[in-house]
Amino acid sequence: MYSSIKTSNNCLYLRGDLNSETFKNVKSQVNSYLKKHKRVVLDINEVTEIDSHAVESLAKLFKKASKANKKISIQGLGTKDIYDELIYRSII
Repeated sequence: MYSSIKTSNNCLYLRGDLNSETFKNVKSQVNSYLKKHKRVVLDINEVTEIDSHAVESLAKLFKKASKANKKISIQGLGTKDIYDELIYRSII
C-alpha cells in the first residue's frame, strides 16, 4: 500500500504501510522538517503496517535527531510498541 504524509502544526501524519520502500519518503520529510524546527511529532494512527526496516530507520532518525538536540515524538495506535523497541535498543 502506498504511504502518504500530511503536515500540520509540527506533526507529520503518516498513512499506509511503512517499509523499506515507503520509509525513504518519511525519512526525507522528517530530515527536511527538522532542519527548520526543533521538534516533530509523527502521527501513526493511519499506518497499517510497520516492518522491521521501518523500525530500524526510525531508530536511526531518533539517534540523529538527539545528536542535533532535536526531538521526535510518536503518537497513535502502536506507539507503545515502537517506544518499547527504542527503549530496548537504548535509544531513548
